[in-house]
Amino acid sequence: MTAVFERGTARTRDLADELRVSEVTIRTDFEVLEKQGRVARVHGGVTMSETPLMGFDVRSSQNVEAKQRIGAAAASLVADHTTVILDSGTTIFALARHLPVFQDLVVLTPGVNVGLALMEVAGIQVRLLGGRLVPHIAATVGSSRQQGLDGEIAHVAFVGAGGMDADHDVVEGSLDIAESKRTLIGASRRRVLLADSSKWFTLDRHKVVNVSRFDTVVSDEAMPASTQDAIRASGVELLLA
Repeated sequence: MTAVFERGTARTRDLADELRVSEVTIRTDFEVLEKQGRVARVHGGVTMSETPLMGFDVRSSQNVEAKQRIGAAAASLVADHTTVILDSGTTIFALARHLPVFQDLVVLTPGVNVGLALMEVAGIQVRLLGGRLVPHIAATVGSSRQQGLDGEIAHVAFVGAGGMDADHDVVEGSLDIAESKRTLIGASRRRVLLADSSKWFTLDRHKVVNVSRFDTVVSDEAMPASTQDAIRASGVELLLA
């Protein structure tokens, strides 16, 4: 079933014709893949069970100016003598690169690139969170225990997003990433979402939390006015960089 993984989706009839086998044979193979959690059944065929992850380097080249402005604005929210959680992702990486010298700042992060960027910054102690390493996002994922967050309470968590859907839910293409983001959010007193305007009204499979669960959203001025109004109406502070 290499065709499924190359194309992302496959129709039963098309594969049966292509491979010159019966549709019953194709459906049987689909059932096996579904039980393995590798595909999801849809009408007339299957689709990949997880949205393919876009590589860190590719995402780093997208909306660069907006991400830099967002990162700089978010950096102003970090204070001395605090513990902060920095999620992984290119916008969070931009935040890390904007952090000046601090006094007694502890950074907990699953992001390998984030940790490398901060490990020699004066006044910052970096703790890389544990779990399973996901190469495409250069970050670890796992439960609170696996990541070493049991009993930890951060003053602020800065979280990135794969996207936001029409219901203003933060969504991700991977279940592991969605669950890990919820762990980061749950280990903090204050929650800040960093997402450039291109992330709004995208579709992905796995919900993290609703945007209303955040205290602050940092985005850019290209965000639609109706979305800005909806965020502020929910009681969330909105900062546009």
